[in-house]
Amino acid sequence: QATLARGDLREDSDFWTAHCARSADMRVLVMGAAGGLGRTLCKALQQRSSFVFGADVAACPPGLSVAIAVPKSPQGQAETIVAAVRQHDASAKLDAIFNCSGGFAMGNAASEDLLASAEAMVASSFYSSLVSARVASSCLRRGGLLVMPGAAAAPSAAPAMLPYVPVKAAVHSLAQGLAANPREAGLPDEAKVVTLAPITLDTPMNREAMPDADRSTWTPLEAICDEMIAWAEGSAENGAIYEPRTANGATTFVNTRQ
Repeated sequence: QATLARGDLREDSDFWTAHCARSADMRVLVMGAAGGLGRTLCKALQQRSSFVFGADVAACPPGLSVAIAVPKSPQGQAETIVAAVRQHDASAKLDAIFNCSGGFAMGNAASEDLLASAEAMVASSFYSSLVSARVASSCLRRGGLLVMPGAAAAPSAAPAMLPYVPVKAAVHSLAQGLAANPREAGLPDEAKVVTLAPITLDTPMNREAMPDADRSTWTPLEAICDEMIAWAEGSAENGAIYEPRTANGATTFVNTRQ
Protein backbone atom coordinates (compact mmCIF):
# COMPACT_ATOMS: atom_id res chain seq x y z
CA GLN A 1 0.00 0.00 0.00
CA ALA A 2 1.30 3.42 -0.96
CA THR A 3 0.60 6.30 1.38
CA LEU A 4 0.35 10.05 0.79
CA ALA A 5 0.08 12.29 3.83
CA ARG A 6 -1.29 15.81 3.83
CA GLY A 7 -1.65 18.09 6.83
CA ASP A 8 1.43 20.01 7.96
CA LEU A 9 2.04 21.03 4.32
CA ARG A 10 -0.63 23.70 4.71
CA GLU A 11 1.71 25.60 7.05
CA ASP A 12 4.53 25.65 4.46
CA SER A 13 4.07 28.96 2.66
CA ASP A 14 6.74 28.20 0.06
CA PHE A 15 5.03 24.94 -0.81
CA TRP A 16 1.66 26.59 -1.26
CA THR A 17 3.08 29.52 -3.25
CA ALA A 18 4.48 27.07 -5.79
CA HIS A 19 1.38 24.88 -5.51
CA CYS A 20 -0.99 27.76 -6.32
CA ALA A 21 1.19 28.90 -9.21
CA ARG A 22 0.82 25.53 -10.87
CA SER A 23 -2.91 25.42 -10.14
CA ALA A 24 -3.39 28.80 -11.81
CA ASP A 25 -2.44 27.27 -15.15
CA MET A 26 -4.98 24.46 -14.93
CA ARG A 27 -8.14 24.08 -16.97
CA VAL A 28 -10.50 21.63 -15.27
CA LEU A 29 -14.01 20.22 -15.27
CA VAL A 30 -15.87 19.53 -12.02
CA MET A 31 -18.88 17.25 -12.42
CA GLY A 32 -21.37 17.36 -9.56
CA ALA A 33 -20.36 20.98 -9.00
CA ALA A 34 -23.51 21.72 -6.98
CA GLY A 35 -22.86 19.06 -4.34
CA GLY A 36 -20.95 19.43 -1.09
CA LEU A 37 -17.61 18.15 -2.38
CA GLY A 38 -18.06 19.72 -5.81
CA ARG A 39 -18.75 23.18 -4.38
CA THR A 40 -15.75 22.99 -2.08
CA LEU A 41 -13.49 21.83 -4.90
CA CYS A 42 -14.72 24.59 -7.22
CA LYS A 43 -14.00 27.16 -4.51
CA ALA A 44 -10.50 25.77 -3.92
CA LEU A 45 -9.74 25.84 -7.65
CA GLN A 46 -11.15 29.36 -8.02
CA GLN A 47 -8.92 30.56 -5.17
CA ARG A 48 -5.97 29.22 -7.13
CA SER A 49 -7.15 31.04 -10.29
CA SER A 50 -7.75 27.82 -12.24
CA PHE A 51 -10.17 27.93 -15.17
CA VAL A 52 -13.12 25.89 -13.92
CA PHE A 53 -15.98 24.37 -15.88
CA GLY A 54 -18.70 23.24 -13.45
CA ALA A 55 -21.46 20.85 -14.50
CA ASP A 56 -24.54 19.64 -12.63
CA VAL A 57 -28.26 18.99 -13.02
CA ALA A 58 -28.75 21.43 -10.11
CA ALA A 59 -27.65 25.05 -10.01
CA CYS A 60 -23.86 25.38 -10.03
CA PRO A 61 -22.12 27.63 -7.49
CA PRO A 62 -21.43 31.25 -8.48
CA GLY A 63 -18.12 32.47 -9.80
CA LEU A 64 -17.28 29.56 -12.09
CA SER A 65 -15.47 30.30 -15.33
CA VAL A 66 -18.21 28.37 -17.14
CA ALA A 67 -21.33 26.90 -15.51
CA ILE A 68 -22.91 24.03 -17.45
CA ALA A 69 -26.52 23.06 -16.75
CA VAL A 70 -26.93 19.45 -17.84
CA PRO A 71 -30.05 17.33 -18.43
CA LYS A 72 -30.77 14.14 -16.52
CA SER A 73 -30.08 11.75 -19.41
CA PRO A 74 -26.46 10.49 -19.53
CA GLN A 75 -26.24 10.92 -23.30
CA GLY A 76 -27.52 14.47 -23.01
CA GLN A 77 -25.03 15.20 -20.23
CA ALA A 78 -22.06 14.04 -22.29
CA GLU A 79 -23.15 15.98 -25.36
CA THR A 80 -23.88 19.16 -23.38
CA ILE A 81 -20.55 19.13 -21.54
CA VAL A 82 -18.46 18.42 -24.64
CA ALA A 83 -20.25 21.17 -26.56
CA ALA A 84 -19.70 23.69 -23.74
CA VAL A 85 -15.98 22.90 -23.43
CA ARG A 86 -15.46 23.11 -27.18
CA GLN A 87 -17.54 26.27 -27.51
CA HIS A 88 -15.28 28.11 -25.13
CA ASP A 89 -12.05 27.06 -26.85
CA ALA A 90 -12.14 24.17 -29.31
CA SER A 91 -8.36 23.75 -29.32
CA ALA A 92 -7.74 23.83 -25.56
CA LYS A 93 -7.87 20.57 -23.63
CA LEU A 94 -8.70 19.91 -19.99
CA ASP A 95 -5.93 19.14 -17.52
CA ALA A 96 -8.28 17.25 -15.22
CA ILE A 97 -11.84 16.00 -14.88
CA PHE A 98 -13.07 15.58 -11.30
CA ASN A 99 -16.27 13.60 -10.99
CA CYS A 100 -17.69 14.66 -7.63
CA SER A 101 -21.17 13.29 -8.32
CA GLY A 102 -22.65 10.64 -6.09
CA GLY A 103 -24.99 9.89 -3.26
CA PHE A 104 -25.81 7.34 -0.58
CA ALA A 105 -28.66 4.94 0.05
CA MET A 106 -29.39 2.14 2.49
CA GLY A 107 -31.62 -0.84 1.77
CA ASN A 108 -31.89 -4.62 1.54
CA ALA A 109 -33.89 -6.93 -0.72
CA ALA A 110 -37.04 -6.35 1.36
CA SER A 111 -36.91 -2.56 1.11
CA GLU A 112 -39.87 -1.04 -0.72
CA ASP A 113 -37.65 1.63 -2.25
CA LEU A 114 -34.79 -0.70 -3.23
CA LEU A 115 -35.18 -0.24 -6.99
CA ALA A 116 -35.77 3.49 -6.82
CA SER A 117 -32.71 3.91 -4.60
CA ALA A 118 -30.60 1.75 -6.90
CA GLU A 119 -31.68 3.78 -9.94
CA ALA A 120 -30.64 6.97 -8.16
CA MET A 121 -27.25 5.51 -7.25
CA VAL A 122 -26.65 4.26 -10.79
CA ALA A 123 -27.50 7.69 -12.20
CA SER A 124 -25.42 9.69 -9.73
CA SER A 125 -22.34 7.45 -9.52
CA PHE A 126 -22.08 4.99 -12.41
CA TYR A 127 -23.67 6.89 -15.29
CA SER A 128 -21.86 10.06 -14.24
CA SER A 129 -18.60 8.10 -14.35
CA LEU A 130 -19.36 6.85 -17.85
CA VAL A 131 -20.17 10.44 -18.84
CA SER A 132 -16.87 11.66 -17.40
CA ALA A 133 -15.01 8.98 -19.37
CA ARG A 134 -16.86 9.94 -22.54
CA VAL A 135 -15.97 13.60 -22.05
CA ALA A 136 -12.36 12.68 -21.29
CA SER A 137 -12.07 10.78 -24.57
CA SER A 138 -12.32 14.00 -26.54
CA CYS A 139 -11.63 16.85 -24.10
CA LEU A 140 -8.83 15.65 -21.79
CA ARG A 141 -5.24 16.45 -22.71
CA ARG A 142 -2.49 13.88 -23.14
CA GLY A 143 -1.39 12.85 -19.65
CA GLY A 144 -4.45 14.46 -18.06
CA LEU A 145 -6.25 13.21 -14.95
CA LEU A 146 -9.68 11.63 -14.51
CA VAL A 147 -10.98 11.16 -10.94
CA MET A 148 -13.85 8.74 -10.31
CA PRO A 149 -16.23 8.72 -7.28
CA GLY A 150 -15.68 5.43 -5.49
CA ALA A 151 -16.10 4.33 -1.88
CA ALA A 152 -14.02 2.53 0.73
CA ALA A 153 -16.94 0.12 1.18
CA ALA A 154 -16.93 -0.95 -2.48
CA PRO A 155 -15.10 -4.28 -1.95
CA SER A 156 -17.32 -5.14 1.02
CA ALA A 157 -20.28 -7.48 1.39
CA ALA A 158 -22.88 -5.10 2.83
CA PRO A 159 -26.37 -6.64 3.09
CA ALA A 160 -27.95 -3.39 4.28
CA MET A 161 -26.43 -1.24 1.52
CA LEU A 162 -27.58 -3.06 -1.62
CA PRO A 163 -28.39 0.09 -3.62
CA TYR A 164 -25.01 1.61 -2.81
CA VAL A 165 -22.08 -0.81 -2.54
CA PRO A 166 -22.60 -2.75 -5.82
CA VAL A 167 -22.82 0.54 -7.74
CA LYS A 168 -19.62 1.84 -6.19
CA ALA A 169 -17.97 -1.48 -7.00
CA ALA A 170 -18.99 -0.95 -10.61
CA VAL A 171 -17.35 2.50 -10.56
CA HIS A 172 -14.14 0.92 -9.27
CA SER A 173 -14.28 -1.68 -12.05
CA LEU A 174 -14.83 1.01 -14.67
CA ALA A 175 -11.89 3.05 -13.38
CA GLN A 176 -9.62 0.02 -13.37
CA GLY A 177 -10.62 -0.84 -16.92
CA LEU A 178 -9.82 2.68 -18.09
CA ALA A 179 -6.52 2.80 -16.20
CA ALA A 180 -5.31 -0.60 -17.41
CA ASN A 181 -4.71 0.71 -20.92
CA PRO A 182 -5.91 4.29 -21.43
CA ARG A 183 -5.33 4.30 -25.18
CA GLU A 184 -7.20 1.03 -25.73
CA ALA A 185 -9.96 2.33 -23.43
CA GLY A 186 -10.40 5.38 -25.66
CA LEU A 187 -8.65 7.93 -23.48
CA PRO A 188 -5.75 10.20 -24.45
CA ASP A 189 -2.26 8.75 -24.29
CA GLU A 190 -0.71 8.66 -20.83
CA ALA A 191 -3.97 9.67 -19.15
CA LYS A 192 -4.22 8.85 -15.45
CA VAL A 193 -7.40 7.45 -13.93
CA VAL A 194 -7.77 7.28 -10.15
CA THR A 195 -10.61 6.52 -7.77
CA LEU A 196 -11.41 8.48 -4.63
CA ALA A 197 -12.69 5.99 -2.05
CA PRO A 198 -13.73 7.87 1.12
CA ILE A 199 -15.02 6.32 4.31
CA THR A 200 -17.06 9.25 5.66
CA LEU A 201 -16.79 12.85 4.48
CA ASP A 202 -17.49 15.71 6.87
CA THR A 203 -20.41 17.28 5.02
CA PRO A 204 -23.48 19.17 6.30
CA MET A 205 -25.67 16.34 5.00
CA ASN A 206 -23.73 13.70 6.95
CA ARG A 207 -23.79 15.85 10.09
CA GLU A 208 -27.54 16.18 9.80
CA ALA A 209 -28.02 12.46 9.15
CA MET A 210 -25.69 11.37 11.98
CA PRO A 211 -25.83 14.12 14.63
CA ASP A 212 -24.49 11.92 17.44
CA ALA A 213 -21.65 10.28 15.50
CA ASP A 214 -17.97 10.63 16.39
CA ARG A 215 -16.71 12.98 13.69
CA SER A 216 -13.03 12.73 14.63
CA THR A 217 -12.41 10.25 11.80
CA TRP A 218 -14.52 12.05 9.22
CA THR A 219 -12.46 13.58 6.43
CA PRO A 220 -12.79 17.35 5.88
CA LEU A 221 -13.74 18.32 2.36
CA GLU A 222 -10.83 20.77 2.23
CA ALA A 223 -8.34 17.92 2.74
CA ILE A 224 -9.92 15.99 -0.12
CA CYS A 225 -9.78 19.02 -2.41
CA ASP A 226 -6.16 19.82 -1.60
CA GLU A 227 -5.22 16.26 -2.42
CA MET A 228 -7.18 16.09 -5.67
CA ILE A 229 -5.53 19.29 -6.88
CA ALA A 230 -2.13 17.78 -6.04
CA TRP A 231 -3.09 14.72 -8.10
CA ALA A 232 -3.89 16.95 -11.06
CA GLU A 233 -0.50 18.57 -10.70
CA GLY A 234 1.23 15.24 -11.12
CA SER A 235 1.28 13.28 -7.85
CA ALA A 236 -1.42 10.75 -8.83
CA GLU A 237 -0.53 7.16 -9.64
CA ASN A 238 -2.52 5.77 -12.55
CA GLY A 239 -5.01 3.14 -11.40
CA ALA A 240 -4.75 4.08 -7.73
CA ILE A 241 -7.70 3.74 -5.37
CA TYR A 242 -7.09 6.44 -2.78
CA GLU A 243 -8.76 5.95 0.58
CA PRO A 244 -8.54 9.00 2.88
CA ARG A 245 -8.00 8.09 6.52
CA THR A 246 -8.38 10.82 9.11
CA ALA A 247 -7.16 10.77 12.71
CA ASN A 248 -5.85 13.37 15.15
CA GLY A 249 -6.59 16.21 12.76
CA ALA A 250 -4.51 14.81 9.90
CA THR A 251 -5.58 12.95 6.76
CA THR A 252 -3.54 10.28 5.02
CA PHE A 253 -4.37 8.98 1.55
CA VAL A 254 -3.70 5.26 1.18
CA ASN A 255 -3.62 3.53 -2.19
CA THR A 256 -5.63 0.37 -1.49
CA ARG A 257 -5.39 -1.03 -5.02
CA GLN A 258 -4.40 -4.69 -4.81
